[in-house]
Amino acid sequence: MLAVLAGFAAVARGAVSIPDDPWLPPALLARAASMQPAERVAAAAELAELRTMRAENLLVVMLQRDYDPGVRAAAARALGTTHNPEHIQALRWAADSDQGPGVREAATRAADALTPFAVSPKWAAAYSTLCPGCGYFYLHRKVRAATYLGSASAMVLLALHVEEDNPTTPNGLRLQDHDDPLDQLTVAAVQNLWFYGIFAAYRDARVARADLGYRYPVAKEQMADLLAAPFNPRVLKSPWVWAGVPALLGAGVLLTRLVSPTVFGAGSRSLTDGKGVNFFGYHYGTAGGVALGETYDAGLYLPVAVGEESLFRGVIQAGLSETSLGLWGGWAAASAIFGGAHVFNYLDGSRDEFRRAGYAVPYLMATGGYLGLVFIKSDFSLLGNTAVHFWYDFLLGTISFIADPEHQPWVVQFGMPF
Repeated sequence: MLAVLAGFAAVARGAVSIPDDPWLPPALLARAASMQPAERVAAAAELAELRTMRAENLLVVMLQRDYDPGVRAAAARALGTTHNPEHIQALRWAADSDQGPGVREAATRAADALTPFAVSPKWAAAYSTLCPGCGYFYLHRKVRAATYLGSASAMVLLALHVEEDNPTTPNGLRLQDHDDPLDQLTVAAVQNLWFYGIFAAYRDARVARADLGYRYPVAKEQMADLLAAPFNPRVLKSPWVWAGVPALLGAGVLLTRLVSPTVFGAGSRSLTDGKGVNFFGYHYGTAGGVALGETYDAGLYLPVAVGEESLFRGVIQAGLSETSLGLWGGWAAASAIFGGAHVFNYLDGSRDEFRRAGYAVPYLMATGGYLGLVFIKSDFSLLGNTAVHFWYDFLLGTISFIADPEHQPWVVQFGMPF
């Protein structure tokens, strides 16, 4: 190999005699050794198309040793198309030290083109699981990393401040005595910002490399797209959404009645009695109380839908589908993980916690399967499954609100939400 590289170095100086290399086409080697710069420029483009290390090594030698700046620039451009980050160092060297301004510019562009291939989307997602925004530190995007980490930290500090204050309502009740609903909103926001950040780092790492090397496209939606999805007419007109929501909701209500027959109507009164609503310790008329309660539920369930769909479909299902499991194996595995991850919602220390979890987890695996199917059938867009997820949780919460307003709007443990 050293002899071959020595011969390549001679070629780069303009020599016409090179050692035979059975791994490279003789005609191509002859053009690379031509005394005509135009021939060597054409050879550089052909060498990049071979996608072999021998061909790429010759391009590095041409970049570093060829006497013609046009050939060196062509070698730099060719290396930029290889998607091989091992050549970044050679390109950076040329960008800093080559005497030809055209070569320096071409080498800089080529090194920038290869930089996204020096990081792994999987590792970007993995680092983001450590803390919100950590994946962006790995991607060398410090401003975005600091934005995620700062936002999450601010919300945690706010939750701690609210908990320390533990305000007393006009009725003499402390909100903390009722699993402070402000804490629930904050925890949901932080958790699902974290989940979305895992997806965002994974998505951006794949988009930066133009999704090359993957069989299926990555979801490209931004947070604003996902937050608007449940209210986007173009999303809602899909049969996967408008038909799927009532079907899942009916199944969830039915299963809830089978598992816990007293859940619906378990309170001493219903919303239809006209006696109004207690919200954060204040009493409101029915109309005002419903508006406040539904607003609270929307603020709770919207980040849940965005965060969980970003994580379970946008990262876990997408990533598993790229493994040997394939598209449908990845779908099945991700659906099982989705259901299993919710088991802790039902392990609350009650006497029948395992029975309830035994019913809930298989059902949530099935609902996760439906959400994953919507993801696939929507050309790997997260909009449809995010809308289904939100409306299912929100409408199930509304049913609970009507049935038992005394325990609203903090009904996270109610029924079969996901």
